[in-house]
Amino acid sequence: MRVLKERKINMKSYIVVSAFGSYNEEFMNDLFRKNIKVWNVKNKDGIIYFNMSPYLYKKAARSALNSGVRTRVESRHGAYFKLRKYKKRYGIFFGAASFLGIIVLLSNFVWDIKVSGNENLSAPQIIEIMEKYGISNGVGTKSYDAEKAEIALTLELGSLAWVNIERQGSRIYVNLSERLEAAPPEIPVTTPCNVVADRSGQIVKAEVYRGRLLVEVGSGVDRGDVIVTGVVDDGAGNIILSHASARIIAECEESAEFFVPFTSLERKNNGKTSENNFIVFLGHSFPLFMLDNSPENAVYSEETRAPKLFGFPLPYRLKTEIYSHYDMVEVTITQSQALERLNKQIEMYRANFYGDSEIVLFEEKFITREDGIAAEVWVVYRTDIAQQRMIGVP
Repeated sequence: MRVLKERKINMKSYIVVSAFGSYNEEFMNDLFRKNIKVWNVKNKDGIIYFNMSPYLYKKAARSALNSGVRTRVESRHGAYFKLRKYKKRYGIFFGAASFLGIIVLLSNFVWDIKVSGNENLSAPQIIEIMEKYGISNGVGTKSYDAEKAEIALTLELGSLAWVNIERQGSRIYVNLSERLEAAPPEIPVTTPCNVVADRSGQIVKAEVYRGRLLVEVGSGVDRGDVIVTGVVDDGAGNIILSHASARIIAECEESAEFFVPFTSLERKNNGKTSENNFIVFLGHSFPLFMLDNSPENAVYSEETRAPKLFGFPLPYRLKTEIYSHYDMVEVTITQSQALERLNKQIEMYRANFYGDSEIVLFEEKFITREDGIAAEVWVVYRTDIAQQRMIGVP
């Protein structure tokens, strides 16, 4: 008797058939001649058991009838027979089809944006610029121009050496590298220029690296005056244009006035908050409220979170606008409190405007009025006033 070699069938439906009669061997040979595949053939007490495809059982049954052998299906195995139990439960098939449809639909949108290679620049800063050019969570995978966004990032963030935007599935990867070298000078060294004063003052020191000094040390200059010219004589009677460079230290004077009232209107948090919730999808915000809860007197803040499904971010965001309410109340302070606030303002002014300068004189004069305290500040300081300007540019 010739039978097919026993084989292992994975992920396939099959039935176990029993055959019994006086001509079992003739029946099995007939199956082989008709190319009806069977496997796992066993003979037990004169009854032959074998596995076969359910789609070939009718052919095998006709062959058995011709051979005088009776067959019977002993058991059924595989996904086909399991699914047959639910053939009238249309909701299961509809749900499965809907789920697959949703997966296919969501695969056409951007779910997440990953930024790598940034050190000084923050990921939100980069993503914010990309949103201007149509790349954000929820947009279609074919609705944006990656090359245009790369150029925009390079132009707007001058510290980028290179940037590459690529999509893998529903996720966008932004790979970039920041420049390590210092930023180039405003005027190239090959461009002829003068050195002018960026503010008025009296020159106390001049270090000329290239060009010709026009103003002597001790002289006063106004803002915009040429101090070092790039128009020089080469020593052979020829006039040439050069890139003037110098360090000019000047003594400058400035004054400022400050005032703190005894009575003023100030914000006072009253402990109340209100929120407006939105769904952000395809670059648009859709409100989840009927009435706007944004009052006039409130401090605004915003939170955005990304919902996830089975650990994967979905292509939309939930945005919450938070409003912290406050009342405008009249506040009266004492003379000492007003003086303390005034001194803080002066300290900030000195740190912000003269932090890199040498302070020669810093005089303060306080004047008490009926409605508050005023201060007059007189500052004498030394700083570098050299500023390069191209020749011929006013």
